[in-house]
Amino acid sequence: MNRILILTKNISVESYLQEQLQKLNYEVLVSVSIWENWENSGRVDHFMKSFQWVFLSETISDTEAKAFGEQFSTDCLLRIVGEEPTEEASSEWNNWHIFDWILASTSLERLREKLIHKTLLNQIEFSNGQMVQPFYGDQPLSDFKKKAFPLYFSDIHFTKLEKGIINRLMAAENLSLARDELCHGWRSKNQNSKLSQLSSSVARIRKKVAEAYGIEDAVMTLWGEGYQLNAYFYQCLMKGEYRNYPKSISI
Repeated sequence: MNRILILTKNISVESYLQEQLQKLNYEVLVSVSIWENWENSGRVDHFMKSFQWVFLSETISDTEAKAFGEQFSTDCLLRIVGEEPTEEASSEWNNWHIFDWILASTSLERLREKLIHKTLLNQIEFSNGQMVQPFYGDQPLSDFKKKAFPLYFSDIHFTKLEKGIINRLMAAENLSLARDELCHGWRSKNQNSKLSQLSSSVARIRKKVAEAYGIEDAVMTLWGEGYQLNAYFYQCLMKGEYRNYPKSISI
């Protein structure tokens, strides 16, 4: 089980986020005393580095977060915020080794997508043209070594429509595409029918990729935005199917 530490000055403030994280099967420790120990000693306890993520509460000031982040110096810090920060603030936090932020009132789905996306970005490492074996959650992808990377369509047998959806998402690179944009140009004139077909096709893509490679959520749902390929699936395709020719967005 993945472990998360929330450092705070008030445990009760973190109850909602703690509950959401636990629904995602994270082991969560919310602590005032660990934060106070750091304040008093000025030293980072090695115990803190046993957690996959460390969240800094919005009860902690920017000055304190900066001092802690610069000392902690590990790419696993998130800032809990009450409202979405400006680009300038987010960029400044990066300099403090705080790589991302999360809304205290975030939905379960958005929380899940953000943590999965960051996990996969951290897992993709290439050295001398060879990919280091990553982990997904508690399960190493070496368990699926019968399927080797790079990843090709022929290994999974996508339908023409499923390939077209992946093509359009690949062309978007790291951006999401709205549902209407993904099914633009499809033969059906009924928009609701096209959206339903899109949803079913995305579900099949996820299932096929998970069964073949153990990669969960190959296509991520970004509520209010659309769909996006997760970083790990994208990199596997770039090493295989999309290595030698430009991305097509035709269906």
